[in-house]
Amino acid sequence: MHCARLSWLGLAPALVLTILLAACAVPRPTTPSATTVRVSVDPARHSHAISPLIYGVSIAGRDILDGLRPTVNSWGGNPSSRYNWEHGTAWNAARDWYYMNVDYTAGAGGRESDRHIERSLEYGAEVRMALPTLGWVARDNNNRSCSFPNPDGTCGNADMASCRVPGPVADPSRTSQPSDVAFIRRWVEHMVNTQGYRVRFFAMDNEPELWGETHYDVHPTCTTYEEILTTYLTYATMVREVAPQSELLGPVTCCWYHYWNSSAGPLDKLRHGNQDFMPWFLDQVRKHDEQRGMRTIDVLDIHYYPEEVYRGGNDPAAAAQRVRATRSLWDPSYVDETWIKTPVFLIPRMNTLIAQHYPGLKLAITEWNFGGEDHMSGAIAVADVLGIFGREDLYMANYWPYPPIDSPAYYAFKLYTNYDGAGSRFGDRSLFATSSNPDLVTAYAARNSATGDLTVMLINKDPARQQAVALDLHNLATTPAATIYRYSEQTVGIAVEPLDLSTDTTLSLPAYSLTLLVLQET
Repeated sequence: MHCARLSWLGLAPALVLTILLAACAVPRPTTPSATTVRVSVDPARHSHAISPLIYGVSIAGRDILDGLRPTVNSWGGNPSSRYNWEHGTAWNAARDWYYMNVDYTAGAGGRESDRHIERSLEYGAEVRMALPTLGWVARDNNNRSCSFPNPDGTCGNADMASCRVPGPVADPSRTSQPSDVAFIRRWVEHMVNTQGYRVRFFAMDNEPELWGETHYDVHPTCTTYEEILTTYLTYATMVREVAPQSELLGPVTCCWYHYWNSSAGPLDKLRHGNQDFMPWFLDQVRKHDEQRGMRTIDVLDIHYYPEEVYRGGNDPAAAAQRVRATRSLWDPSYVDETWIKTPVFLIPRMNTLIAQHYPGLKLAITEWNFGGEDHMSGAIAVADVLGIFGREDLYMANYWPYPPIDSPAYYAFKLYTNYDGAGSRFGDRSLFATSSNPDLVTAYAARNSATGDLTVMLINKDPARQQAVALDLHNLATTPAATIYRYSEQTVGIAVEPLDLSTDTTLSLPAYSLTLLVLQET
């Protein structure tokens, strides 16, 4: 694309500026690959609907909601376990930051949970709310309130004590006040009855298996199988009564180890027939629901941060591992390269658990992040993950918390949800797409059922070489008009250029790049 007067196209000024900057950027020289990868797309094969809910984020403000147009905005994270809805702005940062009470609204006052819901709905995003079930919420928003004060007036962290490595024991009332199911019931009633908000999803707290670590100051014991189950059923039953139209999510479990174990350790597992936690939990909730004739769970809710990758660096080895780690979401032949040392194939594995232990539930990954947000490896991972979620038919997903504005991860996400700055999105029906070398160039395709447009995402995973791609399009009525939307280290923002498929179907993908083709049959 040449530097041109793009305002003639009728585009918004901000988008024109982004395109101009991208078009005029000075490319970094790359070495061309010696091989051509063949990508085949066939709209007549394997079509299924992509859940719109996979493009979610968390605790996003207006800038993210406007820029990315996410489909779900989740209220969650560790502080949500201690949010005091009656106070309105009082939370506790727990072990994440010296067990301090915090005002996350910087003095805005009012009720932050209401604002979260209102701005989410204003931008067309569904709402997921995590309800505190821990039993304690922050009593104020004064950051001088902390659980382990030092003699000099600063706040301590109990030397990172936990239920497994105990240390000082705090007085919970120093920072917090008791919270029970009646207290949270009044909050749900406030949201759905008093305010009339459309809250589609209610989750029962956040990572309860880690209460004895994250919230050690008010919960110094390790959570057991039974505590997680009993607490979940108590609160989920209440929410079903108050908000029967909403979908209930649980157990909101973080991370590979805790899918299968409680923090209380091997003895707790032995007391439950040595059964892994997740299948045990689903069995117990199913039996409870069958006996009472009501469903207290609609969606199996888990979090996923690939071990050692999420917090890994951006050096070449770490970046390459990050790019490979997306295979852990679906590929049974990919052996996890961290301490896990076994195939994870997360989405198929969890869907199998659902089929075996509580058929009919949906699957959500309500926190995920592969790290490297400020690096192209992070952008590659985001684009790959969103493509996988659609292809593998995941119900819902929420990035944690959201890709920072103008970061590589941000533009990778935007290519799926708002690639032209005017609300255009990746298609909503997943189509058959294959690559002759998916480890080098990965491809995803979808049809927009409203416009008929075909969208194809091409990801060049080689950090050093541009890649030739021969595009094979099958079962199209006519030769489509095509536009390229691209993000790479060679662009500033998302670059846009036309593509003439009537003369050439071979593309050149820059090294470490994301290329979205939008095809309109003419």
